[in-house]
Amino acid sequence: MAAPNSRNSARRGSDAPSPLPRVRPMLAHTAAAPFDSDQHLFEIKWDGTRCIAYVEAEGVRLLNRRNFELRDRYPELAGLRKLPTGTILDGEIVVLDERGKPSFNRLAQREHLTDAAKIELVRRRMPATLMIFDLLYLSGQSWLKRPLLERRAKLEALTRELRDPHLLVPDYVLRHGKQYFAAVERAGLEGMMAKQIDSPYQPGKRSRHWLKIKVARTQAFDIIGYVPREGEPVISALAVGAPLTQRPKRSSAAARPSASHSDARSVQDRGWTYKGNVGSGFTENQRAELYEALATMPPLNNPPRDAPREIVWRRTGLRCLVRFFEETEDGKLRGPVFLGLAPPPAH
Repeated sequence: MAAPNSRNSARRGSDAPSPLPRVRPMLAHTAAAPFDSDQHLFEIKWDGTRCIAYVEAEGVRLLNRRNFELRDRYPELAGLRKLPTGTILDGEIVVLDERGKPSFNRLAQREHLTDAAKIELVRRRMPATLMIFDLLYLSGQSWLKRPLLERRAKLEALTRELRDPHLLVPDYVLRHGKQYFAAVERAGLEGMMAKQIDSPYQPGKRSRHWLKIKVARTQAFDIIGYVPREGEPVISALAVGAPLTQRPKRSSAAARPSASHSDARSVQDRGWTYKGNVGSGFTENQRAELYEALATMPPLNNPPRDAPREIVWRRTGLRCLVRFFEETEDGKLRGPVFLGLAPPPAH
């Protein structure tokens, strides 16, 4: 494995010839809910960077979905070179936190590093792990058409001998998808994959042989501003937050904007934690109604400082229900979707 190089750490994977074919990753459809099945295996959906790993005579290559070379950014994955030449693997690069959970924030820090010295320093604090979940080629021979369970069994045998903490084949369960999903949800993970046990690997195809079921949370947040859509009297997004003195409580009821909601609560003068912008889930009518209601409300006292400049801060007294996947380490919402307005919290 080559040493990190600040100028070449994100080379296009197609720049250098290779005896192995380039394999585009197989993609999954979305399932609405977890299910039980004798024809599927169930495993964790990892929150990381998809990676196809090539073990070639010249060394190891790690290509992401955009065909960029990641090898120099993750020198701790060099143990792949111990596998037979002509091997291709599919997996996900993750950076785990102290609890053993994938951290999107830590991964983002690793992804943006290109300087060799900085990579060497940071990888000691935030080491990466390749979660390997499929075997595509072995010793130059295609395994794409073999059943998933056969590919998985061979993969486990191959990696067992490596004994490398940075190269792991995750466990899976058979049949009991609902129970497994409940465990994934309790652990605060991103979601679950369901894969047909007799399915081939279909490069570059979004196939129903693979299904993803994501864990989502629903919570009420205070509306503390909005981002206007350029040139139109509608919102592009709502800015949401939580008072510094309390955390917002869950709620499920909905309401409509009204002037009565603009009465300030005393807690609003104490400062806010900015949770992010919510830009999806609205109808066009809702975008217009919210703009009309928010535009004339008074400015927010003590607005957050760690927020985009385009936000128009408002003291609204309004709350909204938001579906999201997780809070990042700096407290921002990932994948937020507007579900509707919520009543004020009970006092």
